[in-house]
Formats: sequence, C-alpha cells, structure tokens
Amino acid sequence: MKLAATIPGVLLVLSLSTCAPAPDDFDDVGVVRAELTPAERLARATIIRDAAAANGLSNGVLLGGIADSETGMAHCWSEATWACQGPWSDDCGGPVIAGAGDGPCDLRQGGLGMFQFDGGTYDDTLAREGDRILSISGNVEAAVDFAVSMVVRSTFIDGVDTTAQALAWMNEVRIDNELWDPWITTVTAYYNGCWPGSCSVYDERWSRYSDHTIDLLFEMGEAFWYDDVVLPECEPLGPEGGIIDEVDICFEGGGDPQYLREVTGDGWNDTLIWTHATDHDEASNYGLWNLELVEAGRYAVDAYTDADWAESVQSTYQVFHEGVTDRVLVDQTAVDGWSPIGEFTFAAGTGQWIRLDDNTGEPGSTETRIVLDAIRLVRVDPPADADADADADGDGDGDGDGDGDGDADGDADGDGGWDDDGGTYEFEADCECLAAPASGIRGGRGGVLGLIVGGL
Repeated sequence: MKLAATIPGVLLVLSLSTCAPAPDDFDDVGVVRAELTPAERLARATIIRDAAAANGLSNGVLLGGIADSETGMAHCWSEATWACQGPWSDDCGGPVIAGAGDGPCDLRQGGLGMFQFDGGTYDDTLAREGDRILSISGNVEAAVDFAVSMVVRSTFIDGVDTTAQALAWMNEVRIDNELWDPWITTVTAYYNGCWPGSCSVYDERWSRYSDHTIDLLFEMGEAFWYDDVVLPECEPLGPEGGIIDEVDICFEGGGDPQYLREVTGDGWNDTLIWTHATDHDEASNYGLWNLELVEAGRYAVDAYTDADWAESVQSTYQVFHEGVTDRVLVDQTAVDGWSPIGEFTFAAGTGQWIRLDDNTGEPGSTETRIVLDAIRLVRVDPPADADADADADGDGDGDGDGDGDGDADGDADGDGGWDDDGGTYEFEADCECLAAPASGIRGGRGGVLGLIVGGL
C-alpha cells in the first residue's frame, strides 16, 4: 500500500514497497524498516539530539519520534536496501535512502533521507532544500525548520507566531503534560497530512507517532535526551562591533522555511538566504538579527547584499535601538557588498535587533528577490577602554610621549587604533571580525539609498 501525504513544501511517502520487496513484517503504515543495530540506533539518536540542539531545539526526541515512525531512523540506502537509491551522501559513503511513492526508482523523484523531503525529482528537491539534506545533521536541520513552521501554522497550538516562540514551545513538550496532545495532533495533521475528522485512519496515525516517540524516549533514556543538552547562545558583539551572519544563532528566519532559500557559494562567507518580495499588508517571511552588545555606543550598521541575488530596490530595514524603531529604506541593488543602513546609538546588553520583512511593496508577480545575509556593526565613537587607554599616564597623548608612533594614540604603523583627531576607529586589515580595514569600511556610501523614513 502507498500512503502519500502532500503538505506545503514536503511530500511524505509512507511506502517504499514498489521499489523492492520488504521484509515479511513490513506494515502498510510504516515507511521503512531500517536495519539498524542497537548501537547504530544510539549513534543515530545522538546525531538527531545534537543537531536539533545546535538549531535551538533541546527536545530532540520530538524529531526522533518522527524519524523512527517514518524510516526507523534510516538515512542511508545501505540501511534499508529494498528502498530506492538517492544521490550520494558523504555520511553514508553511498546513496541516501529515497522513497518510491511517486513511481519506479529510475524516475528519481522520491523523498530523500530520514525525513523524506520531496520537491519533485531529486534535482528539484536539492534545488529547494539544498545539499544539506544529504547529510544526517542537515536532514535533521531541515526537519527542525519544518517542525517550527508547522507549529507556527498549527490550528491546534495557541500563542505561537514566531520561530523563537515555536522553539520555546517545543522545548516544553513532555509526554505527560498538556502540550503532548497538540504536538502529536499537529504532527499527524501537518506532517502526515491525516487530519482529525477527515482521515479514516487518524487514530491509528496519531497513536503511531505518539508510541514511537515514547518508545524512543525510554529506549535511550530521559537522561540521554534531556541531561546536559546545551543550546547555542547568541554571542555578544565586542566594543568595536562585529558581524552577525544568517547562519549564526543570533539570526532568526521567520515564516514558512520553504520560502527562505539557502544559497552556498555566494554572499558573505559564501552563504546567504533569499526570499521573494510581496506587496501584502503583513509580512510572510522575514529576517531578524538579534543584537547583544558588550558596550553601549554609536555604531554604523551595514547589510551585505550580493549583486547576483539582490533585486529589491525598496527593502525596509527596521532597527530597534534604545527603545526606538527606525525604518530605513535600502536599495539592495546599489552596492555589491556592504550596503549602509545608517548610524545608530545602541544600549549595552540584549533586546535590540534589526529586521527585514518581505512585504516591501514589490508585487509577488515580479518575483523580486530579497537577500537576507550578514549584518555588520562598526563602532563610530571610541570604546570606553580606548578613552581610558588614551590617557592612562595622565599626559593626554595616550602613550606618554605624544609622538604618534602608531600604538594606542595613532595608526602610523597600521596596527589600528583611534586616529588623533577623534575620528573613525581603524581596524587591522587582517581582522577576521570585519570585512576590511577602515579605509574600505566607511567608503562607497554615496551610491546607496539609506534614508531613515520613520521612527517610533
């Protein structure tokens, strides 16, 4: 029997029996009976737990239960050789597991990997999801994205509207609390496509997801899933500023993840995300860069825009700083590189952010791409320790001799420091936290529309 459920962005194929004969105990609800030993199951569960935690989910057993229900946690074709052979996976040392619900294996259009992501053909799926789904941790990462999306959209869950809220909600789910029923109901409906009241086998599917998750919880032990699981934290930016990339934990991609397309090989540090602009009243997708600063001060803010991908000429960046929101209109096509947003005064600590929504006013029919990539903060006023160092000996010249020899008081030797007239802080040319020395950081701003159009 073939059981296929179509949901936004994913086709879950729940039978591979058309590809090759399955074991005698293969039932018509499970996808694949993986040939994993207990030690291999422990290793696979460990990867799921750790990959989930790396993406902000400390409750990895929720994903493990889905994977166990769908494929017995199989990711590689070698673990279920009656399945179809997908593209090569380095983790597998051979083909990734592929489904056959869309037809014979030679059509190359089944779901891929442990969570069976399916965008059409194998090439279509990889174009949409990226090569990450061929690795075990990448497949889990994509599953986190989808789980977040379905929790945000779920009609069975209240009070969740953002990625951060969805992760926080999932992290609180336990088998014996009030969140368990809405979680399993959401998985059954949004992941499997079997909705209560309209799916004749809903109770069976609900029980299957619940039972597999509970069984996996106790198979590995509660301590395995919950003790010593450490979530990554947003690292604070130093006194001189720094860069927050879209791959960092400080970044949040909001809305349905299938519309946040990941690109490798372009953008800052060879990665970027793009989505299409809309003229809707409300945002569908957005990028949010959460800021934590060691020191209060005034910072120049730039956004990295890759000319090969950036097409929006009216992207509005919201900058929330010191309790005020400024909105700045930026033409992403004006600069191939660091596009200036403006200079802003930030408080020390957390709670400030930069946000870019997709509802720029550019119609969806134009398929205009908006780039969500790195954000850079560059200190404009001297850091507190720079002021202290400048007059540490009480003579006012910063080094005791006033000769401007390129140490704390000047930069004749190119080592960096505040220049003598109190102007721009100049960074070392090989500083890894910034793209270029100061001569390049502050230049090239004339061709960009960076207009503050409102403050709240």
